[in-house]
Amino acid sequence: MTSRYEIGFIVTPDAGEEEVKKVIEAVTTTITKAKGVVENLDEWGRKKLAFPIQKHLEGHYVFVVAEADGAVVATLERRLKQMEKVLRFITLRLDDKLKKSNKLTKRWAKIDRIRKKSMDSRSEEKESEEFSESEEESDASEK
Repeated sequence: MTSRYEIGFIVTPDAGEEEVKKVIEAVTTTITKAKGVVENLDEWGRKKLAFPIQKHLEGHYVFVVAEADGAVVATLERRLKQMEKVLRFITLRLDDKLKKSNKLTKRWAKIDRIRKKSMDSRSEEKESEEFSESEEESDASEK
């Protein structure tokens, strides 16, 4: 069972471009060897960190979107932990977020339908009240 994952990691700033490419290549080959598919590779380059990590103020940001099996992701995370050049990494399963957003969208649509029905019924009640009042006034004026 394959799922979509986004793997983000930060490589130390003292690593050269070649070392960053080696880390990226290690990640992508791990995914492809296990019959996974790398959908998108996004290199942000060297950016400032939000807070110091291991006395580093900058790092090379890389994000990989891939479709793979859960066991592959576990192996990949273990390899990223062992790499000295990787400061931090995070793995997000995109399918779960899509399911949550779809559930919320469906719930909001249901709430909107209920609100619309209640507003329609209220407007119909007001129209019928106004119609009955106008009938009473016309009956009173005829007498």
